[in-house]
Formats: sequence, structure tokens, C-alpha cells
Amino acid sequence: HAPRMPLVVYLDPYFLGDPLFVPGLARDLAARGSGVLLVHGSGERGERALEALGDVPTSDGGVWRTRGLEGEQAVERAARELNREIHHELNEAGVATIRVAGSDRGLLRPVGGALEVGNAAWLSQSLAQGVTAVLVSLVRVGGRALEVDPATAAGRLSAALGLEAVALTTGPVEETALEAAPLPDRDAVRRLAKGAGYVAAGPRVLLRSASDTEFTRLAP
Repeated sequence: HAPRMPLVVYLDPYFLGDPLFVPGLARDLAARGSGVLLVHGSGERGERALEALGDVPTSDGGVWRTRGLEGEQAVERAARELNREIHHELNEAGVATIRVAGSDRGLLRPVGGALEVGNAAWLSQSLAQGVTAVLVSLVRVGGRALEVDPATAAGRLSAALGLEAVALTTGPVEETALEAAPLPDRDAVRRLAKGAGYVAAGPRVLLRSASDTEFTRLAP
């Protein structure tokens, strides 16, 4: 079997909206026994937080549009709450896990409308030691915590770390064409692939597989 390398796994809001998904993910990663970088945003939590403020949430490129500081803070709280819950579930399953934000140690920063990866050596070292990192796609801009697209963040981190970018599917992948794969959000996976240069895909259960070659590389 090919050795298991750390992976960068984009967690789509579709899956995170399923209450059974994270417990299943925790079991799969516990069986895997090697480091993975999980990247997520606020998803449905952010949507509900904005609705509680009386807003009608709209998404732009994977990010909730917010009106003013109150909306930004509501989305940040929702994203961090989800991050804590994923971290807790994985720890309860025996997965060595750390919580990470894109703003930590200069990891991610928006520059001129693009998202750049800064100091990632510390994260790479943790993954190489078998630790799973749960990263919430928040960055710092002028002292404010802002959400950025988790798919783009995952793709950029994949390229910077030299690791496979993985998108989870709702079923087995029978063709290599991105358009034919059973993906919950093709546009998000296109953004993931753009940042990483490519993307591999497959159902969640493959995370416990003996070989990551079982994930299918999709043609853009």
C-alpha cells in the first residue's frame, strides 16, 4: 500500500449540516491514524446567526455577506463554535486534534483581493507528527476577524504545504470529470481545485483507507 500522507480536506457546509457527519468523520479519522488538515467555514451556522439579526443571508463565493460589525461578529462566533464542536468530537473519538484559525501565526492573509499563505511551517510540522488540525477560515483584517472562502483557503494551503487536496463526495466517483462527480457544490470544488492546481475526490469512508490513491483525481 502507498504510505498515508497528510491530506487537506475541504468540509462542505452540506456535510456539516448533517448531525451524523462529524461523528462519522471522527470514527474514520480515528481508524486512519495519521494527520489531516480539515478546513471549514461557518456554513449553516453563519446563515442562522445572520437570520437571528434579521438579515436575509446571501453567499458570495463561499462567504456570507454581512452588514457591519455586528454581522461580522455573529459569523465569527458561529464559525468558532462549529470549530470547537468538530474539535471536541474528534478528541472524544481519540483523534489527536488541534484547533486552528487562518489568522493564527500569519498562516493566511488577504492581499490585494487574493488569499495568500504565510508562515505554514508550524502547521506542516504538526501534520507530519500525525496531528489532525481543524482550521476555521477566519483571517484578520485591520483588527477584525473576517470569514474567507474555506474552499479557496483549503486549495491555497494544499499548494503551499505540498499535500493532496480532497473534496468529499456523496457517493462513489465513477468518472474523472469534475462535472460527473457526485459533489454537493461544484463551484466550491472548482475554487478548491484552482487554488491547489488539482483536486481528489471520494466518499468520506476513504479517509480510513489503507491507501490515499483510492481517492480519484478529477479533471478540471
